[in-house]
Amino acid sequence: MRKVELDLKVIVVAISLVLVAAVGSAYVTFLVFSKSAPGAIVAAESKAARNGEFGPVHKVGDFTVNLMVPQGFSPRFVRCGLVLEVNDKQCIPELTRREPQIRDVVISTLRTKTLDDIAGAAGMEKLRTELGSAITGLLPGGGIVNVYFTELVVQ
Repeated sequence: MRKVELDLKVIVVAISLVLVAAVGSAYVTFLVFSKSAPGAIVAAESKAARNGEFGPVHKVGDFTVNLMVPQGFSPRFVRCGLVLEVNDKQCIPELTRREPQIRDVVISTLRTKTLDDIAGAAGMEKLRTELGSAITGLLPGGGIVNVYFTELVVQ
């Protein structure tokens, strides 16, 4: 009878160790991939939207663009959806008319970015500001209040 009890204790201890190892490895894997996860969907929130005010919007569309990578490294790309908030509805026809120029500016800007440039909240805010300034430069009266990413995946 003593041999059966000893074997049962060994089995219980072995199963406990396996469970602890599994939970520990899952936690470490989560930490590693959550910090370096290249794909993330980001939703923007402007100051005006936080105050409850939201101006007219114009959907620019979706973009899939190669990011800049050092020579010899595997290519990376970004896929994003872009919506522009304007201060006046009268800007919408001008945005529609200049859509090829706007798409060119967005693509040209994104192609100069590396993964590190757009990583994190600070990188996204800088990209949002840079795109807003570049697009505002195309419009005679300005009018871009905010740039929203409806989708953003980096791979």
